[in-house]
Amino acid sequence: MGATLHQAVTLQFKATNNQAEYEALIVGLNFALSMTVKRIQVFSDFLLVVNQVNRLFEAKDEVLKKYLQLARSLISQFEDFSLAHMPREENQVANQLAKEGSPTSVGLRCLKGPVSNAPKSLLRGNHPTGWT
Repeated sequence: MGATLHQAVTLQFKATNNQAEYEALIVGLNFALSMTVKRIQVFSDFLLVVNQVNRLFEAKDEVLKKYLQLARSLISQFEDFSLAHMPREENQVANQLAKEGSPTSVGLRCLKGPVSNAPKSLLRGNHPTGWT
């Protein structure tokens, strides 16, 4: 038996689409770990990140390599992990969370800087200084 966790995140810094998708994944993994989740299924509409995390594509960009390394280090802390692609048009929850991703949303997490620049203490539920 399991629960479904949803979370909206807004970035208060410039990031490419690829970087933003990794930010969302990493924040979500960190959120799950902070709740002592042991087994997790993640769904993403961003095929590049799904394929890089699942080792089907190689990350060639140096910034994305850092994100991928951080994501994999978080993933290694779960007993069971899977990441699957779900097209955006099939994911009404993601559409709703995207609409909620404004600075006035209740329960919204804001990052003032990239998690890839955060210290190692980000792992296992300790949030970086840019977290509000």
